[in-house]
Amino acid sequence: MAADRLDWIFDGAHDASLGERYDTWAATYDSDHSEWGWRGPDLVATATVRNVRASGGAATILDAGCGTGMVGVALRSAGWKGALIGLDLSQGMLDEASKSSVYDQLIRCSLYDVPLIDGVAVATVSAGVFTLGHVGGEAFAELCRITGSGGVVTVTQRLDFADRFAPHIDALSATGDWTEIERSERERLHPDRDDNEQTVVSWRVR
Repeated sequence: MAADRLDWIFDGAHDASLGERYDTWAATYDSDHSEWGWRGPDLVATATVRNVRASGGAATILDAGCGTGMVGVALRSAGWKGALIGLDLSQGMLDEASKSSVYDQLIRCSLYDVPLIDGVAVATVSAGVFTLGHVGGEAFAELCRITGSGGVVTVTQRLDFADRFAPHIDALSATGDWTEIERSERERLHPDRDDNEQTVVSWRVR
């Protein structure tokens, strides 16, 4: 079933069952992604820690679409010692993320409407979220809102879907809300599953 899970998720991604599908997948999500060689969490974590500016002991990173917590674990492994908050639509995924013990808080919410104040984070990260039928480009403005001035937003981006997000990315760039500071080489981040190429992109928030 592992080989079919991602296709199954994409098939249901356009309706209200998306969260329920992730609830069902939560128990085997990590092992399935390990089988596929998923590199997104490590790349996002290292890029974020490299680009975050020092801001004192109260610094917080938000993991937007945290799933089972793979990015949170990678952030801790990359040396992040500040606060870490995970956000996700699926309670089942959040329940799995809580087992990692790397998050200070876990919040069930939509990334279009995050119940946190403006500028709460020094960085917001998102791996495997801006993809087919999941979170639309409209959510980038919300990631900017919750990331403080001078903070960093880092995401994985599938190149075959990039055109769907470009208008929203370009609009935020045009208004100066963020500026791209880093883009990785294109590569297969699920090397043992498919040939889809992705990049890891970071923006600095105004």
